[in-house]
Amino acid sequence: MADLERQLKLELEEKMRRAKKECKYNPTRFNQMLTAYGAAETAKRLIANARRTGTVSEGFTTLYLCGRLDLTVEDSVCKNEYRSLFSPDEIAYCEELLSSR
Repeated sequence: MADLERQLKLELEEKMRRAKKECKYNPTRFNQMLTAYGAAETAKRLIANARRTGTVSEGFTTLYLCGRLDLTVEDSVCKNEYRSLFSPDEIAYCEELLSSR
């Protein structure tokens, strides 16, 4: 599981670099969370907050407006290789969010 978590973290870090370069978005708070909590826990916290408040993260909105939902955490959560890190409810929420945009 540690290898999978590390793989997810590397993917999310690459997505951050691309978001900064391609969308002029520097996800400072997300980067802080990634360092503090790790990849899966950061994703879980963002998902839980969005579900609780009914509002997606600033990062999701920014990447949506840039036409780059492929750079979102939600996109990574839905990938087959990472599904074992998340609950079926978390995955379903992300799939619904991505498909409704």
